[in-house]
Amino acid sequence: MGYGSGVRLLSSLCLFLVVCIGCRPKDYNLLHPLRPSPGIFRESEIFDCGQIRIHWMAYYPDQKGVLPAVLIHADAGGLAEDMEGICLDLARHGYFAAAVHYQRLENLREKNPLIGCRSFEEGSAAYRHVLEHPRVDDRYLGVLGFSKGGTHSLLLAATEPGIKATVAYYPLVDFEQWLDVSQYSFPKSLRFLAKRRHIMKELKVTGWEDALPELRAASPINHVARIHAPVLLIHGEKDHTVRVEQSERLCQALKAAGKSCELFVIPGAGHVFNFRDKDQGRVAWERTLQFLDQHLKRYLSFISSERPD
Repeated sequence: MGYGSGVRLLSSLCLFLVVCIGCRPKDYNLLHPLRPSPGIFRESEIFDCGQIRIHWMAYYPDQKGVLPAVLIHADAGGLAEDMEGICLDLARHGYFAAAVHYQRLENLREKNPLIGCRSFEEGSAAYRHVLEHPRVDDRYLGVLGFSKGGTHSLLLAATEPGIKATVAYYPLVDFEQWLDVSQYSFPKSLRFLAKRRHIMKELKVTGWEDALPELRAASPINHVARIHAPVLLIHGEKDHTVRVEQSERLCQALKAAGKSCELFVIPGAGHVFNFRDKDQGRVAWERTLQFLDQHLKRYLSFISSERPD
């Protein structure tokens, strides 16, 4: 299985996630305000890979040597520009931080379609682009994602052995379990039955059993053996869109397989809490920085002497 094996399904579920979350607005700059930052460079680029158009944006500090890097994917519907404050914050902490979002070349009218990457090559294009940047040390790259972006990050970690750290905020890790309608009471069960029908239509199958192979391929929990990077899962205790049990099960499976995983639960927090509650978000972000520093920055003392400016 590569990244692309389940990506059609992953993308087709994004709209449902948005609906489940509700109408309360998100503030992507709640903790990460955009402000002038001397000594921080910004780059942006748009390029094509296969049938996708990649919108790429990065921030990094003006300092000698190569830098550890973090590739960021937003939650459902988010754009690279929505992650700009997060990239800027990471750059201030000494990282090369890049964020991306995708369009389909066959329909550029959609700014950020539900179905983005449809193959391994497309799904890994942004990752490879970061690795090739002259300011990035290609040995020390982490991935960070929120909701759909968290699932994306875990799938990348399962297919790219070079990733050294993975942070996934409230990811959906087991689609089959998530869509098991028997666990939901009425009327929520009706919404999930409708979503099942939508997925079968997207996959062009007539029965639910026929959809299960792609459901399983899109689920990070089924690829634990291939995830080698340390994983930090951050989840809200009161998340009613993607229950915390999803992250609990993945973390247990990773540990049982001898992998490194930490689950950091935020008391009382719901889905996308870090874009809605400053106090909850700050606690999670502090742990995120600690984790990235632990697994990416500990090598910096050796980097400058090993690589040219």
